[in-house]
Amino acid sequence: MTQATVNKVIEVRNMATMEIIETIPAATVEDAKRALENAREGAKVWAATPTYKRVEILENFVKSLRENNEELGKLLSAENGKILAQGLGEIEVAAKIFTEFAQESKRLFGQTIPLDIQEGLESDLMITKREPLGVIVGILPFNFPVELFAQKAGAALAAGNAIVVKPPEDDPLTIIKLVELLHNAGVPKNVIQVLPGYGEDVGAYLTSSPLVDAISFTGSTETGTSIYQSGAKNLSRVFLELGANDALMVCEDGDIEMAVDHAIDGRLLANGQVCCANKRLIVQSSVYEEFKTKLIEKLSQKKVGNQLEEGTDVGPLVNVEAAIHVEEQIKHTVNQGAKLAFGGKRNEAFMEPTVLTNVTKDMDIAKDMEVFGPVFPIISFETFEEGIELVNNTIYGLNSSIFTSDMNKAIQAGNRIQAGIVSLNGGTCYRPVCSAFGGYKKSGIGREGTNYTLEELTQIKSIVLRGVMN
Repeated sequence: MTQATVNKVIEVRNMATMEIIETIPAATVEDAKRALENAREGAKVWAATPTYKRVEILENFVKSLRENNEELGKLLSAENGKILAQGLGEIEVAAKIFTEFAQESKRLFGQTIPLDIQEGLESDLMITKREPLGVIVGILPFNFPVELFAQKAGAALAAGNAIVVKPPEDDPLTIIKLVELLHNAGVPKNVIQVLPGYGEDVGAYLTSSPLVDAISFTGSTETGTSIYQSGAKNLSRVFLELGANDALMVCEDGDIEMAVDHAIDGRLLANGQVCCANKRLIVQSSVYEEFKTKLIEKLSQKKVGNQLEEGTDVGPLVNVEAAIHVEEQIKHTVNQGAKLAFGGKRNEAFMEPTVLTNVTKDMDIAKDMEVFGPVFPIISFETFEEGIELVNNTIYGLNSSIFTSDMNKAIQAGNRIQAGIVSLNGGTCYRPVCSAFGGYKKSGIGREGTNYTLEELTQIKSIVLRGVMN
């Protein structure tokens, strides 16, 4: 961790018990300035490090990550609120992402182009290569800090860049540990630095600095828009994975049982705090009652409680304010005419799984209001055409899905739904590490994944050998 100038502090709590896990100093703007200056020097050293050596270091890190999986998973679960199994799983996903980026970096080749394809250049030979951008800033969300750390830091390091990471204020501890493991594995301290601080000062400085070559941000559309404007002033590359109000569409010929199971698994993942979760359930009217009944029946068997205890299905939200906000969104939707069919109660940071029925297409929750909690609004449709219109009736477009036994209809939906990933007969919480993850419309700019990000974080240089082909 970059040495912080003591000013403000960050209290990290287990929201199930409200106990403080650890108190850490919050970085300042001065700390951020020093970190970026150090990163400029680190970028030169790391770019000059042979690819095979960088790969060895990253693979050593992955080994230590897996050796410390249980400790890191428990820490992540405690500070984040997701159940322990999901915390442990996220550590393993991060290991896979780092491994894939390391391996892909060995195949980041250029081209050799004889220029006799153009009259007058017959004697020239062009060689292209990819070089690192330089200094990357990675700003992480609270919901999947470790997985998104791997997507941003893994890609930056594998491509030969230096990176300064700003972890989320609510759960920065696991990220600090991961950076320590990277240093122990051999990554120079000025090549990867972590700045636990507040977005309004540290984040704002990092994203507006001319010392930054690229910014990778995952978070809200409002903040992402501001970052995009800041980065544009310096012509920094900006990659944004933002908000969503993703739909799970269920046709009358779909497998209702499977659709209910996927809807629950997707919406309860990370206690409902997932960007690509199925936040709208769009169900054909002929199977609406069946779907609703099965959904409530299965949700009634889910246990809300301490995320570290065995048998818990839903832990606390990231903080009390987040739970209050979800509670207010539920009340707002009911005031607009929806019916509270199940759940709806809040206890401190805990939010019960909640089913809302009689939701219409004109309500905010059916369009652009993103709910970051375990809430299931069900919206009915009559025809396939109407269903597709409802899915697309939002400013967002990250992931979507459809359940139908008609493959022609499924492919039609895949082509017409405005989203980065459309799953056929599967839920929306779907992100293979190799996928081009990112959204349409206001869900972001750019794509993130092991098959794509290395190209985003490098630039092409052409070296021309003039007159050598005579």
